[in-house]
Amino acid sequence: MKMSLIPIGLLVGMAGVGCAGLDEAEAMGSEASPDESAQVDQGLTTQVTGTSPQTFIATSGNVTKPFDQSTTSVVAYTRDSTTGAFTAYPGTGAADGTISVPNVPSGRIYLKLGSRYLVSTGRTFDLGSTQWGRDGTLVSLPTPVSVSATGLSPWQTGDFLDMYSVNAGAFGYVDPIATGRPLAGATSLSGLSFDYANVNNPLRVQSSLGDVFSLAQMRYQTTTNGVPYRAMHKVLDANVTQVAGQPVTVNGTFTQPAATGTFAVDWRRSAFEALRTQVNPDAVSTHNEIWMSARPAALSSALASISGPPLLIKLNPDALKTDIVTGSMAYNNPLPATWQKVAFAVAGFTKSYALGTATPYIMSTDIRVEQEASAFTAGPVEPLVGPVQAPLVNTRGAFQTLTGVGTDASLRWSKPLIGTATNYVVNIFRLGTSNGATTVTRVTTLHTDLQSVYLPPDVLQAGQTYFAEIQSWYQPGSDLALSPFKRALPRARASVLTGTFSP
Repeated sequence: MKMSLIPIGLLVGMAGVGCAGLDEAEAMGSEASPDESAQVDQGLTTQVTGTSPQTFIATSGNVTKPFDQSTTSVVAYTRDSTTGAFTAYPGTGAADGTISVPNVPSGRIYLKLGSRYLVSTGRTFDLGSTQWGRDGTLVSLPTPVSVSATGLSPWQTGDFLDMYSVNAGAFGYVDPIATGRPLAGATSLSGLSFDYANVNNPLRVQSSLGDVFSLAQMRYQTTTNGVPYRAMHKVLDANVTQVAGQPVTVNGTFTQPAATGTFAVDWRRSAFEALRTQVNPDAVSTHNEIWMSARPAALSSALASISGPPLLIKLNPDALKTDIVTGSMAYNNPLPATWQKVAFAVAGFTKSYALGTATPYIMSTDIRVEQEASAFTAGPVEPLVGPVQAPLVNTRGAFQTLTGVGTDASLRWSKPLIGTATNYVVNIFRLGTSNGATTVTRVTTLHTDLQSVYLPPDVLQAGQTYFAEIQSWYQPGSDLALSPFKRALPRARASVLTGTFSP
């Protein structure tokens, strides 16, 4: 299958003061009202159910099929707000994509699906997704691709090659992994070679299924305002059938698409940068980017990722954080005219984590905005939601190094200062070491509509060190605790990285 809905390492790596004495009202913060439904009524039981339809949107036709949940660990937990104790109610998953947990008391539950928890008072869950590209198989073995082609516009410093296959849903930047890249002034490719298994999303391309292997020349240009950008310029299309582990040769000619377009933004980079210390007081700014692409119109209310390659515009002109009014950016468009234009802006940040004397691990996170491209051109591009405020582990500030938090710790926070968070997602990471370097492993992901989560049994282990990423999500009309894979426009998120904590 193309992807797992419940991957172990997704989305996306306590003796002492515990949290058994905290109730839901205290954990949500002063501005949140108590969640009375968290109290378990032992006299009323219900059944928890879910379905997992996967819809694959491809030019060869759309297909919907269930995701096989038969090997997924399914457990519903309730938590006693007086004692802090969790009670487990085992469930099952089936090959037809359904899940079921019988005889669960009323109130808020922590529905465990693999390593993911959905924290909700709901009893019916939509675990479906919609994906761009047909159902296919990822290439995992080294699979060399060699390209010989004519028709390039004279190659410039700043140009790059973007590989994609629209029907398969495959994509990846070629330049970082290729040898034999064109030299300045070259109008052809000869000897360009790369390992297809190393592209971003290496779906096996098969011409018999309607796939076309495409390689785009993204050309370096400058607007009349002096802003540099890269834009879709020329495209090589070829019929290719790949066999994992076997080399393939691509031949053809780059041609310029007849359809053209323009894109312009008022990019308030300073507004993203102003939130850096809210991500973490020690956070370091790394990059700012805007992408603009096109997707099938059916993905305007998709249950999966919307933006991404093939790119029509890529904008990351410099390392500064100052505001930019780009002026008109022109591109050539090889994608169907009916497809919806979408845009994505991101500001990246990092924080280092070290276990003992091991070399630090550099953890990346971001603040991002995704909208229809018309919304980017209509007004300033700035954050739609900010990071959560005042994160706590139990009752202590989460940005500091904490010990003795207990294996039953809670995480709490206040609402963002910017925008309205519709949901929150918490990722728990465990630190380790390997060959003298710090490693990071995602332990679990929790989705909630509250401003708190309690960590269920076995998430934290004595003697280990952890940190959390707390994401605030803005996605109107969506409840990510009931439908964790639902995606719709507009959508945005901002992350906080805590300090380390250990039981």
